[in-house]
Amino acid sequence: MTLRLHTALLLGCAALLLLAPQVEAQVRADNSLYIAARVGVGAYGGDIDGVADGEFGDYFDQLGLGFGGEIGYQFSPALALGVLYHYGSYPGLAEYEPDPAIFANDSEEVQHLEVLFRYVPFSSARLSPFVLFGAGFTLSTPDPSIPMSNTADDWGAGPVVGLGLDLVLGSRLSLFTELKGFFVLPDDVVDNNNPGEDNDNSVFFDPEADDMDFDILGYAGGGLRLTFAPAITKVDATIDGPTSLLTGESGTYTAFVNDDATGPCEYTWDWGDGQTSTGLTATHMYADEGTYTVTFSAACKANTDVETLLVTVTAPPPPPVEAPALANCTATPSSANLGEAVRFSATVTGTQPITFAYDFGDGSSASTLTATHTYDAVGEYTVTLTATNEAGSDSCTFVVNVADRFCAEVSDLNTVYFDYGASSLTGDAQGRLDENIEVLERCPDLCVIVSAYTDDRESDKLRLSERRAGEVKAYYMENGIDESRIAARGLGEAPDSNSKEDPGPGDRNARRAESAPVDCSELPSDG
Repeated sequence: MTLRLHTALLLGCAALLLLAPQVEAQVRADNSLYIAARVGVGAYGGDIDGVADGEFGDYFDQLGLGFGGEIGYQFSPALALGVLYHYGSYPGLAEYEPDPAIFANDSEEVQHLEVLFRYVPFSSARLSPFVLFGAGFTLSTPDPSIPMSNTADDWGAGPVVGLGLDLVLGSRLSLFTELKGFFVLPDDVVDNNNPGEDNDNSVFFDPEADDMDFDILGYAGGGLRLTFAPAITKVDATIDGPTSLLTGESGTYTAFVNDDATGPCEYTWDWGDGQTSTGLTATHMYADEGTYTVTFSAACKANTDVETLLVTVTAPPPPPVEAPALANCTATPSSANLGEAVRFSATVTGTQPITFAYDFGDGSSASTLTATHTYDAVGEYTVTLTATNEAGSDSCTFVVNVADRFCAEVSDLNTVYFDYGASSLTGDAQGRLDENIEVLERCPDLCVIVSAYTDDRESDKLRLSERRAGEVKAYYMENGIDESRIAARGLGEAPDSNSKEDPGPGDRNARRAESAPVDCSELPSDG
């Protein structure tokens, strides 16, 4: 029956180990010394267990009172190391027949010392299973009047393992129940018997009945555990910040809380005007006059601390109105090309609001302090910027010279390319020549020299290059460029022709007609 009870306790602890609920807050202490007291029942399992009813190996059939005390250190809410003194009464050591005088131990009492680790896997849950593991030491005192006791070992040791449940009752106190076993080696320390090794003294025992080389001291019980430090610490807050503000003025408020407050903590500011903020430091601005109660709340695991502060908000005095004054009025560039954007900027002082008005001198305007404008006609323009507020106005002027410098800056025109052995213009070539025609139409003082070439593999090179030059000249004339502005010539093979560098056929880059812009006064005759 006792064995079934122990099995049920083990299965129950294992189930709770898997199903124990968790919460977010810390409920167990850490970095603290602790003491514990326990009481329960013990059972002996070994060589002489079961003699009274004649059944060998019937372990844990007689229970006795056991108790102990422990001191240790809690490293974290989950892990502790303790030193435990344990006293136990084990009736199975003495209550047997027929002749106790020849056996080694006639006492039920055993004392031993244990060094145990205690691990709580669900340390943030108020009710959690735990496991025990470590080592135990026990001392045997042989009775000189009993012959067999003189051959027994004086002391023994072995592993200690166990399971239990821990229930947190308060910030320092918890209630626990546990089930553990102390495996004592060598086999004869507790009961001074080892039938498997001493066949001559095994009067009432079958030498083969005990195959174990150790005895077991089992224990089931519970107790109380007290830590020196509490598991959670209350939060204590104070706040600081301005008690008077102007409307529209920002005020910074700071809260101070004790560093050892048990978290997690949430910090909230209620500004009294329907607005809230979070954090230990916050900034707020009031839009309306009045008296407001600033409330700071520090909500931690142990408690919520609330602090308040009264803030009086008044309207600022109206500033004096200052008339606007413009400075650093700049046009960039002041000499612009036709179609080039000119940027106008200035600095202004004075009381807001200030309105701005640009007159660009060509009928256009703008209403910002900085503006950009493009002129469509050549000329000199006087630009005026006016700044105005309720106290007055100020103006400044810019002078911008606009010229068409495009034609003077034209240095080259598009080159066109021909297919192998061909002189007709491709669609791409016509598109390139159209761009050249736009330039020639805009710049009537420019003329064009057309120079055409062949590659090193084409035949009848000179005549083919002349036909290509003639095709380009004809296209210019068909699109409105007067013949007097065009000189065309075929120059045969291009000096840079190299078919070996082109997958072919021939060298495409050499099969070209170049259009070079020149002043019409420098235009040579064809050929």
